[in-house]
Amino acid sequence: MEINISKISRCEGIKENFDIIDNNQHELIFNNQTFKALPPLSVKGYAVNYEGKIEVELEISAKVEMQCSRCLEAYAQDIHVNATHMFAKEGFQTDEEEHLFKGDEIDLTEIVLNEIAAELPMKPLCSENCKGLCPVCGNNNNQSNCNCKVEEIDSRLQILKKLLDDEQGGV
Repeated sequence: MEINISKISRCEGIKENFDIIDNNQHELIFNNQTFKALPPLSVKGYAVNYEGKIEVELEISAKVEMQCSRCLEAYAQDIHVNATHMFAKEGFQTDEEEHLFKGDEIDLTEIVLNEIAAELPMKPLCSENCKGLCPVCGNNNNQSNCNCKVEEIDSRLQILKKLLDDEQGGV
């Protein structure tokens, strides 16, 4: 995902729009998990020469294949990100927040993938009302209900349940 800045790098204030459709599948690593950014990946925006630096405004749209943290089913999550990045030609003094580039092209691939990864949820859910898996038999409760008896006890009160069970067993 490269943009050509040869025209705008010659003269300050010139702005050039771009619209990139990337049909490659990319892997993202986030939270010790690997996700796939599914094609097509859309990157729109503009680049402008500003005080000898190139400001790049990005509008990113992608679909990422994820696995639900409750039911473990695969699903595709839409990701939309807007971001701005500053670039300086290699060899020039830069701030920590600026990226370096060589020649007349800027490769946006790593930046775009990092922006997408930053938008991924910590706990992916296929839907807000996902019922998850049965803790007894492993049935996906979104597809069918099982007849397992699930006893939900607050972990802070488990010691009281043990006392009650011991008391009832001793009578």
